[in-house]
Amino acid sequence: MSNADSTTEQRDSSPPYRSSADPSENGEGPFGGNGRPPGDGGTENSNPFRAFRSSSFTYYWAGSLVSITSFFMLITARGWLVFDMTGSTFWVTAVAAASQVPSLVLSLFGGVVADRFDRKAILITAEFVNLITLLVLALLVVTETVTVLHLIILATINGANFALGFPARAAMVPNLVPRDDIANGVALSSMVFSGANLLGPLAAGALLAMFVPGVAFLAATGGVAAALPLFFLLKPREDDMSHGQQHGSVFGSIHEGMVYIRQREILLGLMALGFVAIVFGMPYQTVLPVFAKEVLHMPELGLAYLGAAGGVGAIAGSVLVARFTGLGQMRFAHAAGVIGVGVFVVLFSLSTPLWLSLSMALLAGFFFQMLMTANFTLLQVLVPDRLRGRVMSVRFIIFGMSPLGIISLGIAAEMIGTPAATAWSGALCAAAGMIVMLLFPALRSRKNPEVDDFLDDPPAGQSEPVEAKA
Repeated sequence: MSNADSTTEQRDSSPPYRSSADPSENGEGPFGGNGRPPGDGGTENSNPFRAFRSSSFTYYWAGSLVSITSFFMLITARGWLVFDMTGSTFWVTAVAAASQVPSLVLSLFGGVVADRFDRKAILITAEFVNLITLLVLALLVVTETVTVLHLIILATINGANFALGFPARAAMVPNLVPRDDIANGVALSSMVFSGANLLGPLAAGALLAMFVPGVAFLAATGGVAAALPLFFLLKPREDDMSHGQQHGSVFGSIHEGMVYIRQREILLGLMALGFVAIVFGMPYQTVLPVFAKEVLHMPELGLAYLGAAGGVGAIAGSVLVARFTGLGQMRFAHAAGVIGVGVFVVLFSLSTPLWLSLSMALLAGFFFQMLMTANFTLLQVLVPDRLRGRVMSVRFIIFGMSPLGIISLGIAAEMIGTPAATAWSGALCAAAGMIVMLLFPALRSRKNPEVDDFLDDPPAGQSEPVEAKA
C-alpha cells in the first residue's frame, strides 16, 4: 500500500467529524461560539431556525424555495396537461418517470463534479439550464404545439440537468452555515422541498383553474428567473471545501465514494430506507390528478387542495426534524416515518370525501417528509466534505429509482384501478420499511458510534462563515 493510500485509509477510518483543533484556542469550546455540542438541548441549539444566522444560507434557502416551488409547479401542471391530453394514468406516470431516469446514469458523475469543482458555479449553471428548458416548454404550451413526445424529451433533459447539479446543491449546505448548525441547516434546506411541495401545486392548480395552461408554465419559468440572481450572492467557506483537490480518474473517484458507503452500515441502512420511501411511498403523488378528477370530481381545484394538504404536512414534518438534537429522535423519525407514510397512503387511497382525502394527504406528507428530512440530515452530517458530493450522488440515484415505483403504479392502475394500486403501494412501503429496520441494526441501536461522533464533535476543519451574524 502506498503512503498516499495509507493516509487516505487512516483518515477515512477515523470519525469523520473529529476535530484536532485545540478547544482552548480563542477561549471557545470545539463547537463554536457557545461551546455547546449540537444535541445538548441548550436554548440556542433548540431553535429550529438557527441556521438563518448565516446570510449566505438565507440567500441559498430563499433562492432554492423559489426555484423548487417552480419545479413543483411544473410537475403539477405537466401531470394535469398530460392527463388532459391523453386521459391515461400510464402516460402521466411515464412522463414523470422520464425526468427521473437520467439520475440512474448521471448522478455519480454529478457527485464527482461536486467534489472537484466550484459548487456555487455548478449550482448557477444548473439553474440557468433549468430556466432555458422551462422557457421552451412554456412557449410550446402557449402556442398549443406541445405533444407528449415534447414533454418526455424536455422532462429527460431537465432530469439530466438536475442529476448533474443536485449533488453540488446538496453538498454546499454545510459550507454555508456555522459548524454547530450543520444538522439544522440540512434540515431547513430539506424544508424547502416541503414548502415548495405546498406552494407549487397550490399555485399551479389555481392558475390552471383560472387561466389557460400556458400561464402556469410561464409562472414556473418566471420563478426560476427570479431565483437565479440570489445564488450569485452566496459566499461558501473555502477553507473546508474540497473542490479542486480531488485527483485521479473519474471512475476511481466514484469507486472511492462507493467503498466509503459500503463499509458503513449506518449509511447503507439510510440508503435502503430512502429507497423504500422513494419507490413505494412517493409514487402516489404522481397520480393526484387522477384522484382529483375521478374520485373528488374537482380536476383543477381538487388537485390544488390535495397538493397543498400534502405540503402542509411536509412542512410540519421538516420543522419537527429541525428541532431534533439527538440520535433517539432521528431513529424515531425513520421508524415512524416509513410506517406512517405507508399506512396513510393506504387510507388516502380508500377515502372519498374531500375532508378525509385532505386529512390523509396531510398525514402522508407529514410522515414522508419527516422520514426524508431525517434521512437526508444524517447522510449529510456523517460524511466528510471531500466525499459529500459523491455520497449525495448515490442518494440522488436512489431518488432517481422512483420510476420503478411510478411506472409500476401506472401499470397496476390500468389493470386494477388507481385507488387499489395506490393502496398496494402504501402497504408495500410500510412492510418493506419494517424489513429494512430489522436488517440494519445500526438504524435501531440506542448507541451508534458513527452518529455519536457527530453529536460529540463537529466536522474537522469547519470554521464560522465570514458573513455569519452574531
